[in-house]
Order: sequence, then C-alpha cells, then structure tokens
Amino acid sequence: MLPDPKQLTATTLRNPALAARQLMALNLPRNHLWAALVLMAALQALTFGISDLLIPTTAPIPIVFESPLVFFAMAVVALVLTVFSLQFAGRMLGGEGTLEDILVVIVWMQVLRVAVQVLALVLTLTLPGLALLLVFVATVLGLYILLHFVNEAHRLHSLGRSAGVLVSALIFMVLGLSLFLSLIGAPLVGADIYV
Repeated sequence: MLPDPKQLTATTLRNPALAARQLMALNLPRNHLWAALVLMAALQALTFGISDLLIPTTAPIPIVFESPLVFFAMAVVALVLTVFSLQFAGRMLGGEGTLEDILVVIVWMQVLRVAVQVLALVLTLTLPGLALLLVFVATVLGLYILLHFVNEAHRLHSLGRSAGVLVSALIFMVLGLSLFLSLIGAPLVGADIYV
C-alpha cells in the first residue's frame, strides 16, 4: 500500500533518511517507476506552460524554454540522465543501490519539486517576495534531502560519500546533456539540470 503523501512529506522534511527507507520498502516495479518519472516531467512541463501564460516574459529565452513540449522532452532526458548518473556514480564509490532504489527516491523528489513549483507560481502572482524565499529554502532543503536519499539508496553510511556521488553524478549529467544536445544541434546554454 502506498504511504499517505502528507505523512510521507512530513517524514521527508523531518527525517529524510527514514523517508528514503520507507520509499524503498515499497518495492515498486521498475516500469511503474519509469512511468511515474515521465509523469513528473509532464507535470513540470504543464506547470511551466501555465506559468508562461500567466507571467509571459519579453526577454530572450533559451530554446528549451520556448515550448512546453520541448521543455517536457528535455525534462525527460535530464531525469533519465539523473537516475543513471546517480546509479553509476554511486556504484563507482562503493554504493549498493539498485536502479529501483534510485528511481523511487528521485520520483519522490520530483513530486516534491512539482508541489513547490505550483506553490511558487501561486505566490508569484500574489506575494512575489515570498515566492523567491520559498524557492531558495526549497533549493537548500532539497539538497539536504537528496544527500540523505542517495546515502540511503546506496547504503553508503556517510553523507560525505553521498556528496561525492552527487558531484560525480553532476559531472556525468553535464557530459551526457552536452553529448545529447550536440547530437540534436541545440546549445547547452540555459539547459536545466534536474536533480
């Protein structure tokens, strides 16, 4: 049975290591997790599209932000690269996590990300200053949570080693995105890395 989202969110904020163990204990099938990851990319693209309609910008923007469909495609690629980069980097540093372990924690991170994006959009329309504060706090807290999630997923028993995995994974992702964008003939500038 899936956990209550509110309770899981509270646990994630209070004790991210415990939340990661609860997520991995669900033993969700790999194909369901991939489908959930793609759904999260679609929701991010939808949120982006609504934001662009409500708060249009006249400034030049990178190609990835010109269309929700392009944004969705790039989000899927970035999320897939995130999962495989974390898996590969973790194994390089002695981690034992399975692909399903990495997938389930990243999917949950994206659920939280979408929730923050929606809340930030609402605040941008009403209290822009508070929206900026929310994004800043969510970014810092998200990094803290991700450190614990990776630590638990790979059974590293060290937040320092977990940080090493994140740095290594980021390098792999940048290289992977650079290769992907060069293959499709798009510039890397402005591409968003989803972690």
